[in-house]
Amino acid sequence: MKKASTLELQHFLPYKLSRLLNDVSIGLQRTYTPSFGLNVSQWRMLAAAAQLEPTSVTELTDYSGMDKVTVSRALREMVDKKLMTRTLDENDRRRSTIELTEEGRRIYDEISPGAVEYERDLLKPLSADERKVLEALVDRLLSQAAILRQASSRTFPSRRRTASSE
Repeated sequence: MKKASTLELQHFLPYKLSRLLNDVSIGLQRTYTPSFGLNVSQWRMLAAAAQLEPTSVTELTDYSGMDKVTVSRALREMVDKKLMTRTLDENDRRRSTIELTEEGRRIYDEISPGAVEYERDLLKPLSADERKVLEALVDRLLSQAAILRQASSRTFPSRRRTASSE
């Protein structure tokens, strides 16, 4: 007999959301990787920068929900591909301004319609009312996940104890 607290992945929402994210990412990637050679992180940086520019690494990290290391790596790759620029702030060398290049904007403008079409195809089984409810529910879950992420970072500090401090 199973315990009531046994984790069953097929009913575990975080698992199902992770599967959905993976499937959607793979499907979307088919709209931009073959023609433009971008990976998922690079596309997310391109799309986020297009929404926010001029922007910063901090804004891109917050907006994309990706960790700073992944954002920094993707940004460096996009600068190397000449799709984005990163200009150091003359007054504060720790900050930089990030913008799309003309080529980056052209590629974003070319990929976007395919991304929108993919979203439309993904949501086809849902009625207009169901789409509105889904968007509202996802927004609420994103807000709650952010609250839990902040709470867990306070609960489990990143500072590690050394043998001498114990």
